[in-house]
Amino acid sequence: MKIRLLIALLFITITSAFAQEGCAKFRTGTFKVTDPKSKQVCIITRSGDTQTEKMEESDETYDFDVKWLDDCTYTVTPTPGSVAKNKDLSKAGTMTVTMSKVKDSSYVQTVKVANYPTFKRTDTVYFVKEKEE
Repeated sequence: MKIRLLIALLFITITSAFAQEGCAKFRTGTFKVTDPKSKQVCIITRSGDTQTEKMEESDETYDFDVKWLDDCTYTVTPTPGSVAKNKDLSKAGTMTVTMSKVKDSSYVQTVKVANYPTFKRTDTVYFVKEKEE
């Protein structure tokens, strides 16, 4: 019985490590995600500890501070400048994003919002291009 438990734990550890390897390639770059209800497309540019979001139909952009918890999980918090542009951003608070179902050019993200514990949104995010250095 103990050997089976040990093998199961080892398997989980190994598969988690491989899953997280695939997420790391999405730390930097330009991505797009479509809101399933409104059909609006959001362009996300992420590099280092900053993420910028822009709706395709708008000139307005919002910046967020990014803190990576592990290769597949990070938090985004609106910057003071973004809150000054849109007070609703501060109502949500910090959002936690978890990546799953990682493929070559996409991943599924699940977003949870700190100030709305029952809120959970899942979207597919597509890689548009790598961030140019």
